[in-house]
Amino acid sequence: MVKNILITGGAGYIGAHVTEILLKKNRNVFLIDNLSTGHRKLINSKAKFFKIDIKNKQKVKKIIEKYKIDSIIHLAANLIIGEGQRKPNKYYKNNVLGTKKLLDACKDTTIKNFIFSSTAAIYKEGQYKVSENSIIKPKSIYGQTKIKAEKIIKIFAKKNKINYGILRYFNIAGASLSGKIGLINKKSDHLFKNFSIEIMKKSPKLKIYGTDYKTKDG
Repeated sequence: MVKNILITGGAGYIGAHVTEILLKKNRNVFLIDNLSTGHRKLINSKAKFFKIDIKNKQKVKKIIEKYKIDSIIHLAANLIIGEGQRKPNKYYKNNVLGTKKLLDACKDTTIKNFIFSSTAAIYKEGQYKVSENSIIKPKSIYGQTKIKAEKIIKIFAKKNKINYGILRYFNIAGASLSGKIGLINKKSDHLFKNFSIEIMKKSPKLKIYGTDYKTKDG
């Protein structure tokens, strides 16, 4: 059965990859992105795109109802850790309140499934192996907003009897086989992107933060 899937943050790195995969599986894909960090050139022409902010509950609900959306993949978020420390209110509004508004738009609709893009930043630092049962103690504002969003989703899903999945990514990396999709956001601070840029230089430098390493300078 052909499914109607809505992706928030569809003009982003992960959103573009997911869109490409779903289209190959003959799904009907609808994208929402306010393009604050997304890129128009990552929008797949075979998907239907709406330039909308997830906080606009009325417009999002109209899309869900009009196209009989049954599944949402929620990727839209502010995700630069350093920026989050400087602008906590911005991150709370977009990552927490934005998620709540999106869920409100799902009430009494055809939505059956909700997948959320979370982060490994919710875990307490220093754990070398983690599972769903590991200690949760986010240090960054970004991590704190993501765990709050997770809790809101769990409560909503149970109350409204919908399926949900939460994915806590670590370091994402890689380009599509077509070479059209990759980490092109200049502001992003993804480890593997920064590492790849550095190794192309004559004198590569990769900064490691911390003061407790077993080296002469700590």
